[in-house]
Amino acid sequence: MTVTQYPVIINVRDRLEPLQDLVSWLEGVGQQNIWLNDNASTYEPMGDYLGKSPHHVVRHSTNLGHRSPWLSGLVTRLGLKQHFIVTDPDVVPCAECPTDVLDRFRDTLDANPAIDKVGFSLRLDDLPEHYEHRDDVILWESQFWKNLGPAGYFIAEIDTTFAMYRPGEHHQNNKALRSAPPYTARHMPWYQDSANPTEEQRYYVEHADSLIINWDKKVLPAALRAHLQQLRSPSHQVSLG
Repeated sequence: MTVTQYPVIINVRDRLEPLQDLVSWLEGVGQQNIWLNDNASTYEPMGDYLGKSPHHVVRHSTNLGHRSPWLSGLVTRLGLKQHFIVTDPDVVPCAECPTDVLDRFRDTLDANPAIDKVGFSLRLDDLPEHYEHRDDVILWESQFWKNLGPAGYFIAEIDTTFAMYRPGEHHQNNKALRSAPPYTARHMPWYQDSANPTEEQRYYVEHADSLIINWDKKVLPAALRAHLQQLRSPSHQVSLG
């Protein structure tokens, strides 16, 4: 059976362990056109991994952040005439996710011309107690599981979480659908033991751009805390009902 190939742009910065799991999953479902878009990683094991990778590696001398696939020109280079995928390196499809998921994403885009991208919902039911922001993550992410849309998908914004995009540019985050189970993924940082970070986790936080990371900090960014407070307010709870 021939597997349809899609350009897969993975935005990379010092977080190696989940990247390896993600690449292994992509290889396992037959994807070969994988692009590791590295934003000036300095973690030595990451450098070693990129140097040995059989996939396309694009290295940048500065950290272009979460918009790097667009700012670097990779989206323009790879995605003007074909469906393509952009993802963070730490979003890994669940083991029970059917292997036809990428073709389903493509078919959903083709059937819904008003939608710019289709991606994974992020699993919340198995987040561990030892992750210090567990309750805040569940509160925040639950809003993306509420609005059921076409073909059993949820109408929910997607930024750079794993998603397939229709060919072209100027895609909008709010023109997006997230898949329902069993087509789900895990955001791997939400599973780490906050009291006992690994060497890699410590390195990532110490060398990350403080304006970019959200859930890895001990104290969440002020803007995120403000949004969470709004979600907790009685007026918001009533409006959701």
